[in-house]
Amino acid sequence: MAETLEHRDKIQRSLEDAHRSLVAASMKLAQLQLETETDNELGSALEDGMTTLAPLIDRLESLESEYQMETNRLSNEGELEE
Repeated sequence: MAETLEHRDKIQRSLEDAHRSLVAASMKLAQLQLETETDNELGSALEDGMTTLAPLIDRLESLESEYQMETNRLSNEGELEE
């Protein structure tokens, strides 16, 4: 059974949602870090969280782009069922 454009679009939306969620979490951690700048221990933990999230965010962004390009290629070559 061939893959459908609808199925790939659903996966694309899920990748985008996961990416947005991680970006929002990172932004929230940054905001908390600013709000608690007098608490060095908490600030350090929040910074560690942001540092951990950064490569995940970058990888998801890359995956989104790669997946979209592959979907476009498959669609242009008529390899996806509509």
